Amino acid sequence: MEWKDYTDFTATDFLADSFFMEWVLHPDEENCAFWEAWQQHYPEKQAVIAAARTMLSSLEYEKHQMPAESYDRIWHALHGKMDPAMPETMRYERSYHHRGWRRAAILTGVCGLLALGLYWLLKPADKRAVYTSQFGENRRLLLPDSSVVILGPHSALKATAFDGEAKTREVWLEGEAYFMVKHDAGNARPFTVHAGDLDIEVLGTEFNVNNYNGRPQVVLHSGKVALQQNARKAARIVMEPGELIEYRADNDRYVRRKVSTEKYVAWVNHTLVFENTSLKEVAAQLHHKYGIQVQFADSTLLQERFSATLKQADHKVVLRAIQEAFSVQLQQQDGNTFLISR
Repeated sequence: MEWKDYTDFTATDFLADSFFMEWVLHPDEENCAFWEAWQQHYPEKQAVIAAARTMLSSLEYEKHQMPAESYDRIWHALHGKMDPAMPETMRYERSYHHRGWRRAAILTGVCGLLALGLYWLLKPADKRAVYTSQFGENRRLLLPDSSVVILGPHSALKATAFDGEAKTREVWLEGEAYFMVKHDAGNARPFTVHAGDLDIEVLGTEFNVNNYNGRPQVVLHSGKVALQQNARKAARIVMEPGELIEYRADNDRYVRRKVSTEKYVAWVNHTLVFENTSLKEVAAQLHHKYGIQVQFADSTLLQERFSATLKQADHKVVLRAIQEAFSVQLQQQDGNTFLISR
């Protein structure tokens, strides 16, 4: 799944989300850790989460014969909500004749829900391991093939089983990660990273992938990787060390340039590097990494440029540095929202 911002999700949205369904129907250590941490960050959404879990869990129960009065009770509840929105010509008196088709309609809906539930319960289990990180957390992962991944804040990595029978090594990234891939003798089992619209073929190397904002960005520190746009499987670009490539799906093109790789991997050691970065982009990075919202009372501040190297940094360190650099006022609106004004 593309990494999602769940903050605006309704109960209906959660019911359509595969990662949420996986947690409710097939809980494991990784998805439980993610959703427990997420609810701590967004306590106001706990009621919505609870409602969605109740609805989804209810699909697991076997359906029994429903008494006639139960059909009527459900119909009355639904009809009471629908009546105010109905044109007068569409309203009618309830009768035994109408009750028959109402029961059929309700039964059809119930059966549909049960079918959906059975699909999720009986479908083959997704054997990909799921690793997640919380806001502000760097998580070190040792994959079964001895490759090492540093998973950036608010990120997720799914990995296929890297056992002896596997012919490929594949991972799916949402967020940011630094990879140190173990070379496979004779390249017998290719290592592929799927990041948004890009497939990254690895040939034993160290590189950084940023897939926070829908524009997958790869920075090659050492070794060699090849990139392909995964829908067309056409252009294959081989990167050299010290290069950055960003794929922009909106106009289907690559942006390629030479960079100092240290800037892009400094986050692994809890150092944040900003070089002539707009405050708009700084705010976006703080949101991705720490889950906070930075608002600007004066829109002209968005284009101000910020340069700093901040060691052992968190969002408070960055905000203080901005405050000092631009002589602005900083106000905390609530636990996760900060307002910057001149």
